[in-house]
Amino acid sequence: MNPSTEQISPEIPATDTLSTTARFKKFREQHHVAFEILFFFAGFLFDVGLLHRIDSTPLLIHQGTYLVLTALLIFADHKIAYQKEEPKGILGKLASYRLWLMHFFLGTLLNAFLVFYFRASSGFFAMVFIVALSGVIVLNELPRFRKQGPVVRVALLSFSITSYLAYLLPVLWGERSAFQYFVAVFLGSLFTFGLWKLFQRLVDDSQWTFRRAVIPGLVVQVVLVLMYLSNAIPPVPLSLKHIGLYHDVIADKSSGKIQYTLSYEPAAKVAFWRTQSKTFHAVLGEKAWAFVRVFAPTKFQDTVSFAWEYEDDSKGWMDWGKPFSTKLSGGNEEGFRTFAFTTIRHPGKYRVHVLTADGREIGRDTFEVELIEDVTSRTLVESGEQL
Repeated sequence: MNPSTEQISPEIPATDTLSTTARFKKFREQHHVAFEILFFFAGFLFDVGLLHRIDSTPLLIHQGTYLVLTALLIFADHKIAYQKEEPKGILGKLASYRLWLMHFFLGTLLNAFLVFYFRASSGFFAMVFIVALSGVIVLNELPRFRKQGPVVRVALLSFSITSYLAYLLPVLWGERSAFQYFVAVFLGSLFTFGLWKLFQRLVDDSQWTFRRAVIPGLVVQVVLVLMYLSNAIPPVPLSLKHIGLYHDVIADKSSGKIQYTLSYEPAAKVAFWRTQSKTFHAVLGEKAWAFVRVFAPTKFQDTVSFAWEYEDDSKGWMDWGKPFSTKLSGGNEEGFRTFAFTTIRHPGKYRVHVLTADGREIGRDTFEVELIEDVTSRTLVESGEQL
């Protein structure tokens, strides 16, 4: 055949022989950010069900071990980076996993902190803190974030140390206070400084180690102090298990145990996700009772306050009476039960804040009061709570 007249058949595309696993991997790489966010929420929900008690001794030991291992891995990574040579043999094989291990330990710790902070959070600033922490956890899983190197890992470790101490110290002390949180910040800063001094023994470039081991950690500690002063840091280890507004709360101690009978208006059938109605029908001068269950660690002592507010049309939310305080003692899995009341004087919106001894909010509830003339016009049901 004449080469000049030879027709070359068009190339037939190769059949897609990618396996299901390979196609999934390719799809995941193309949408890695969405996958990381999805896995973050899945892991968070898993931890919510798994992490029951913040004062669990095995849990505290487990988290403390992760903190120590992470610090050792950061130290080893710093040494390898300075020597600019990877270890050989088995040690080199183990060292190749150091990046993955560091972020695995940090991710596990951050997830646990998020669960405990979330349970104790209430109010706008606390929600901002939770959202910010959630963003950091998602970023921790992204390769681009991890490539930022020791600056990121030292900052996350510094945050983790302070967060861990923020509830370890109250658990050991048996009560919580602002002083303990500042001690946690001081110890977190001291650890960062100690890490720097340790690195100085390893290398001669003090500026390099200062950038890697001091500045990231101290910046985190300053941010944590500012957030604490703005009431953005939730009051761990306390958390609100339940809050509700009731028409009556009766405590019966005749059986040797305290049996609470709670009277409330049931929610409308269309609001199937709620047990109680958010509208409080009351006669003028009737009492509205706030009943709460607050979790606290074993042998924990604190004070809980109820602060009531009323929404004035012209002045906004105003204090409604004086706050009522009561002693809290921990150890019950379902939470310490206590209650307080306010007197209804006007129709409109009321709000109750549940506060710690230092004025940090554990939770709140808002309800709408509609005045009625006859109590028989409403339907009440009763439920029991036993301590």
